[in-house]
Parts: sequence; structure tokens; C-alpha cells
Amino acid sequence: MSHTKETLYNLSLKQLARDGRQAAAELPPVELSHVSAKQFRAVLDAIAAVAPSVVPPVEPELRVTTADGNFVVKVKEGKLHLVSWSSRHKGGEYSAARIFAIITGEEVSEMARTRTTESEEGWLQSKAAMVLLVIAIIAINCFTFWFVTRPKKTLLPKYTLLAPEPAARLLADVAGVYETGATPGDRHIEIDKSGTVLRYKFGPQQKPTVKMTFTVQAAEAQGKPALLTSRKALITINDPLTVVLYGDKYQRVMR
Repeated sequence: MSHTKETLYNLSLKQLARDGRQAAAELPPVELSHVSAKQFRAVLDAIAAVAPSVVPPVEPELRVTTADGNFVVKVKEGKLHLVSWSSRHKGGEYSAARIFAIITGEEVSEMARTRTTESEEGWLQSKAAMVLLVIAIIAINCFTFWFVTRPKKTLLPKYTLLAPEPAARLLADVAGVYETGATPGDRHIEIDKSGTVLRYKFGPQQKPTVKMTFTVQAAEAQGKPALLTSRKALITINDPLTVVLYGDKYQRVMR
């Protein structure tokens, strides 16, 4: 079984005890080799704890040598200051945890993980936006298809068109001239057996004011014979002498 090789550090302490828990001008320099990350962190935390009690002329320093370069941690005004010769890191006043992360490379790894996570999140967001766009396009297309193909609204009752032979017989039977009975002559329709219909509305002195021409098809609606007009209306045939159009009754006056 293989094990990941642990990174080791070389520490040089000036005016500091071996464990970093004491700072004094008379303390001799200390060299520590092959120090583990855990031991390095313990020394760094100890120096951070003792830093507030350090007063000049005591100027403690911790020099750290790694594969990435050299770092110096100085105690100034009760705080830790990092001095770095690496172009990737800027020196300055930092906490022990931040200095440890910079020197050990954890900060770089965390930044890389963050960029990777942000990249993945950006990709997922882009993918989600694309999926939503596709769903929106499909929804719009479905609505358009439904709107175009839906049956047109009509007030007509249900009807059934007749076959050619019964249709011809019905048109021949109802062909003729019909007038309304309320005021004789004010409206009349002329039904031709060919399926052409003329509708007149008369004004004063029996002068025609409206003339409409349309066609009809023989049908059956609500159990009665009827004529479906090209204007999407029904002429209902009540009996051989009476037809109804737009609610008005017309009486046959001529065949």
C-alpha cells in the first residue's frame, strides 16, 4: 500500500525557545530539521501566543525553508508579519493560521478548489439556463400549435352534414322565397336548390338596404333538418313553410 509522502520543513528560530513559547534576547539560535506540518503549526501558534508580550529590543524571528522557497515570520508590535520572496505571496501582517496556509500551500490548494467549484457551478448554471430555454421554446411552440389548431369558438349547436343525395333532396324541398312575419316584407331570404342564398333587408318604401349572398350545406342539428351557412350560422327548418335564421322566423311566400 502506498502512502502520500509528508512534506517536512526546516525551521530556524532567533530569540525564541525551541517550542516557540518563550521569546528573549539571550536565547540562542535554534535549528530544527525535518519538522512535520503539525509540529510546524504548533511552533507557529506558540509564537503567535507569545507575540503580544514581546517588547524591544527583543525581535524574534522564525525562518522557514520549504521546497517552494524561504519565508520569514517576524514579531512586530505584538503581531506576526510574514516576509516572502515568492512572487505568489505578498508579505504583511497575518494570523498564524493564514501564515501556515500560505507556507504549506493550503491556501493555493483552497483557491484552486474554489476556482474549480466556481467553474463547475458556472457550468451547471449555464446548463440549467439552457435547459430552461429549451423548455420555454417547447412550451411556446406547443401553445402556438394549440392556438392555431384549436377549434374555433362558435355558438352553433352540434350538427352533422348530410350525404349528397339526402342533401340534394333537402335543398330541393326548402328552395323558395321566405319573409319574416312580424312586418311583412322587411326581411326575406331566397334559397336556391344549388345552395346559394340571398338575404335582403328592406327599409322605408320597401327599398332594400342590405343585401347578403352566401352558400349553405344541408345538415341535421338537434334532430331537425338545417342549412349550415358559409357565415357559420344555421338556418333551422321548423316545417315545410317555416325556417329560422338569427332567431327570426321566415314564412315561405313563394317556391
